[in-house]
Order: sequence, then structure tokens, then C-alpha cells
Amino acid sequence: MGQHDMTIGALMDCQERVRWYAWFHVISPRPMSSFSQDSDAPPSYTLVWVASLVLIVGFIIGLLIFPPLYEAPKAEVSSSVLFVGRFHPILLHLPVGALGLLCLMELLCLTRRGEQSLGAGALLTLWVGAAGSVMAVLAGIMLSREGGYEGGNFTLHQTLALIGTAGVLLALVIRLFSMSQGNRELMHAYRAVFFGSFGLMGLGAHFGGNMSHGSKFLTEHAPEPLKSQMIGMEKWLLSFAEKPKASAPEAAEPVVPAPTSAPVAPATEPIVAVTPTAAMTPATAPTPVPAATAPVEGTKLVFQHVILPIFEAKCNKCHNEDKSKGDLRLDSYEMAMKGGENGSNIVAGKPDDSLTIQRILLPMDDDEHMPPEGKEQITPAELAALRYWIQAGASATQTVSEAKFPAEAKEAVKL
Repeated sequence: MGQHDMTIGALMDCQERVRWYAWFHVISPRPMSSFSQDSDAPPSYTLVWVASLVLIVGFIIGLLIFPPLYEAPKAEVSSSVLFVGRFHPILLHLPVGALGLLCLMELLCLTRRGEQSLGAGALLTLWVGAAGSVMAVLAGIMLSREGGYEGGNFTLHQTLALIGTAGVLLALVIRLFSMSQGNRELMHAYRAVFFGSFGLMGLGAHFGGNMSHGSKFLTEHAPEPLKSQMIGMEKWLLSFAEKPKASAPEAAEPVVPAPTSAPVAPATEPIVAVTPTAAMTPATAPTPVPAATAPVEGTKLVFQHVILPIFEAKCNKCHNEDKSKGDLRLDSYEMAMKGGENGSNIVAGKPDDSLTIQRILLPMDDDEHMPPEGKEQITPAELAALRYWIQAGASATQTVSEAKFPAEAKEAVKL
């Protein structure tokens, strides 16, 4: 009976050895003799080292083939590059999910027992997150070849993504080296590099969200004390990335002549306080100079207060200073009248010849329809207001009181 028990025990021990050998052969292959000669020696992780080296070399080669650009590409880009680039919004979710899970795993790995239980899983998750970061960044660089990406938000989005991905790859190397050598002290350096890199990637993702959804997307509904801090920090970071603008007179809002019922004294003559006397007749008494006040209802401008809000709500997420698709910006009168790469966006007096109107009127399933399918569409009232403004001459100084909007546009003219 005792010999039978010893045989069963030996068989179970052999099965256990085979199971552990199969596991370590996938993650850290090493000679079978090492299990008997030095079972406490740290594994070599040969396959993971090779896979990580291939990943790092692939990232470097990808950057050499598609170096990051911070301006519009000067040469025409092939359709295959743009096709791969448009997977960027899909690919970026892989590293976010994997590295987000790794944050939780690393907190559990802070203890020796946690590292023994989850160390191999954390390494695999880190490799998957690093690979996803490499693919997302390279696809993003290809997408930027489409043009229309510029400004501080794009600069920070791309730069922080590159730094964060390089940091994650460095963290992968440090963790691998630490696990291969059995050096727990290096784990502190690894976690510092990893959490710092992941934080930079998250910050870069915020500026990417600004490009896609507008600069107020995250802060619009934030609690007031936090909102001011976030906006201040955002402006501070953007100040490092935005190009200094040429010193030129600031383009002020078009000036609307003041009502003539109260004439103003010429600006070149000093205004002297005069005390009326008995000899003065009402005709010769000085007229008081009215104080500067905010624009009243009659001085509100059609473009500034009716048309521009429509552009901001329906168009400017893709046609602004940071993301000018088709080289078109609609965030100011000058930019809207300048047009984009496809010609005149606004043709004064001719709404049917204006690309803005043409694109709005295209069928919803047409690739050229604007706004794109799935985005908030221009309402009939807004379309009527746009058509009237263009038909009336697309003026920058026309006032709302002078305008004669058609009845169907009244819903869009709420002031």
C-alpha cells in the first residue's frame, strides 16, 4: 500500500512539474535542467524580451517612415496611409483599457505576495498596452497626413502621446529587467516611469478630445471651482505649444455707427466742462457726451450674433483654429470668407453658389454632406438664416435691426 501511495505521489509531482514547465516555457523558456539545478533562479523571459525588442524597433522604424508633422503635409498622401490612419479612433481604446487595468494590478503588486500572484499577468498586460500605444500613435500620425490638424491642441496631443508611448516602452524594459534579475528595487523605478507616462498619455488624450469635441467639452459642465483651475492649467499648457501670433492690430468687432440723434463732439477737440449761463440759449448749450455702453438691441450684428453661433454649434468642431478640415475655418468672418481648399465657401449675394449651402443641401448619405451624418444637423430655420445673410451680401456690419429675415428664419434669430 505504501509503495502504491509513493507511485501516485511521484506521478502527481511529475504532472505538477510538467504544468509549471509548460507555463514558464511560454513566458520564460529555459532549459529543463535549470528546474532541478537552481529552482530559485529568476526566469529569463526570452520570448518576452524578443517580442519587446521587435515592438520597440517597429516603433522606431514607424517614426522614421512617418515622422510626426506639426504642419500640413506638403506632398500628396496615398489612400492606403489615410485608410490605416482612420483606425486611430478605434485603436486608441486598446491601450487605454489595458493600461488602465494595469494601474489596478500594479497597486495589488506592491506586496511580495501580490507580485508573485499577478506579476506575470501584469507583464502581459503591460506588453499589450505598449503594443496598443505604438499602433495608436502610428495610426494617429498617418491620420494627421490628411491635413487640417494644427494649433496648440494638436501639438500637445501628438507630443504627449509620443512621450507617453516612449515612457511605457521604457517601463516595459525596466519591468522585464527587474523580473529577469529578481531585483525588486527596480520595481519602484518601473512604477514611477509607468504611472508618469500613463498620466502624460491621459493629458494628451484630453487635448485630442478638445480637437474632436471642442475646447469646452470637458470643462463646460465641471463644478465652478474645478472649472477655473482646469481652464487655467489648460491655457498654461497651450501657451507652450501655440505659435506666437504676428503683432498686428487686433481685429475688433465691426463698428456700427452710433445713432445720429445724439451727436458726439469731435475726438480731436478737448471736452471742456461748461457751466451754462443765462446768456446761453438752448441752441448753443453743449450737448453731453454719452458714455460708452454695451451694444443695444439695434446694434447687434447679423454675422456676429446670428451666423457665427450657428457655425460654432454645428461646424466649428472640425473647422476651427486647431482642426481645419479641408483648410476651412469658420470661427471668424475673415476665415469664413477666405474659404478652404475646395474654393469659395461663401459667395456674397449667391447662396446657391456657396459651398456652405451646397454641402448642407446634399443628401444625408452623401460623403460630402455637412455636417457629417451622426452629427447635429443644421435646422431649416438656421439654413434660412444662412441663405438670407449670404443673399443680402454676407456683410460683417449688417445689423439685426436692418435685416429682413424671412419668416422661416425667425426661430434661429433669438436675441
